[in-house]
Amino acid sequence: MSSKERPTLGGTRIKTRKRNIAAPLDPAAFSDAVVQIYLDNAGDLELIAKSIESSDLNFSRYGDTFFEASFLHQQKNFSLLIFYF
Repeated sequence: MSSKERPTLGGTRIKTRKRNIAAPLDPAAFSDAVVQIYLDNAGDLELIAKSIESSDLNFSRYGDTFFEASFLHQQKNFSLLIFYF
């Protein structure tokens, strides 16, 4: 085997790869965004569906939170309707 040093380029930096960078989980902000979409569209399900499809929310990461936010928000509105009657 050769004991010579390998040639290097002068003045260059070796860049490290930036993989495995994990974004922190923030289910509260996601839930607030889903509820805000609902409130902005005044309960019209077609507009809500279009807004959710066009949003950049990460549903694969926050699927459970999406279900909880939409289900609990519907339950809250339903209980308010019962309370008013």
